[in-house]
Amino acid sequence: MTPMLRRLLLLLLAGIAVPPALAQQPAPTLAEALVEVDIDHAAFAYDASTSLLEVYLAFGAASLPFEAGDDGFRARLPLDLAVVRSTDAALEGTPVEPVWEDSLTLSFVLGDTTGLSPGQYFVHQARLPVQPGEYELRVTVPADQARGRRELELRRDVLVPDFTQAGLVGLSDVTLATTIAPSDDRDDLFYKNGLVIRPNANQLFGEGLPRLFYYAEAYHPEGIADDQGRYTMLAYVAEANTPAPLPGLQRRMQREARSPDVLAGTFDVSALPTGSYFLRLVLLDERNEARAEQARKFFVFNPGVARAPAPAAAVDFETSPYATMSEDEVDQGLAHITYIASDSEERRARRIQDLDERRRFLMEFWQKRDPNPGTPINEFREEYYGRIQYANERYSNSMREGWKTDRGRVLIKYGMPGQIEPHLYDRDVLPYELWQYNNIPGEGQAVFIFYDPTGFGEFELLHSSVTGERKSANWEDELRQR
Repeated sequence: MTPMLRRLLLLLLAGIAVPPALAQQPAPTLAEALVEVDIDHAAFAYDASTSLLEVYLAFGAASLPFEAGDDGFRARLPLDLAVVRSTDAALEGTPVEPVWEDSLTLSFVLGDTTGLSPGQYFVHQARLPVQPGEYELRVTVPADQARGRRELELRRDVLVPDFTQAGLVGLSDVTLATTIAPSDDRDDLFYKNGLVIRPNANQLFGEGLPRLFYYAEAYHPEGIADDQGRYTMLAYVAEANTPAPLPGLQRRMQREARSPDVLAGTFDVSALPTGSYFLRLVLLDERNEARAEQARKFFVFNPGVARAPAPAAAVDFETSPYATMSEDEVDQGLAHITYIASDSEERRARRIQDLDERRRFLMEFWQKRDPNPGTPINEFREEYYGRIQYANERYSNSMREGWKTDRGRVLIKYGMPGQIEPHLYDRDVLPYELWQYNNIPGEGQAVFIFYDPTGFGEFELLHSSVTGERKSANWEDELRQR
């Protein structure tokens, strides 16, 4: 698979529209070729005031400039790394001081370059202690005029969670890896807690990489331990749009409560069809209730695995409540699901004109998300409509129903936040609320800032650390603008 095809595949799997310019772009010439770089990160507990941020870099071997030498073929690659606070820049273009930066030259050696292929990668890792907060990671490969290579700069938003709260049951971020193996070599760049963990910075598995490995850390599980000092950890793989574990891709383990507890494991994803998935880790208490959760999105490319056809509409449709829904109820139901429907589901819903087919679509939509199909209650749907009811009761105003407001939408889509900090009467600041989430699947810890710019109680989303939501690096300054 060529680097261009690979980039297109990752965009499509992530649900991102491929820009026409990229889709039609020819393969770069040798003089225009850029080094192929993927970046990822994960954060862990470190000490009483800081967290440990790990930065993962993967370099496409075939895109590196190898030269013959006495010890084989060597590629040297200069690299600049920086971590900058997201809220430092008051105005666009204002210089900011990184909280951490490093300039280095990586060296990669091969005995022979004849076997190079687009699927080979060299991996590098950097570790740094930082204060919890929002940052931007910047990775720069300088231009090389001698080789006709222009500068490459990659940027990524990074939220470093706060793991310093004493006794709080929690989970670190999850590192996705190509291999994890026991080791006592503390000098290995990828050594940690008795393991060597080679991260997979592009989160792509499947053909040629059939096993997904993961690493995470549980903090203070003694807070949910039973009388024998043990707790339960659940790990499973799910489709990107459904919460239910896939058959054969679920592990439930009783573990001794200690902090930190290293959680490392693997799943065979060779039988999964091409698509987007989530790896989910859950810490359960004695009542089997989730006390901490973490999730990571990953992609599978298995061109030889056919996706099973979607199940036909349930045979009992005629006796179901969906069969008697009025047109207004169907319209309302379709409007309600927009917060969680996939792009393909939204397109399909817009194309359906027949009322009966729209009813069947709604039924299939919720059946697909039913975590326990054998029971008469769809727990996922019940919880979702419970959120809508709460939003209507809490956030409705004279202008709109609560589920249509920004706060209502966020609550319905992501659930109740772990903490809400109201700042309604702070001096010289517009009224605002800060919502903190302990874990949003694929995002980890997250924040939302809602503010009331008019003073009439109509709170709008000003900033969030979640991908795809509105961002404002200078939200604190905007709150002071009257």
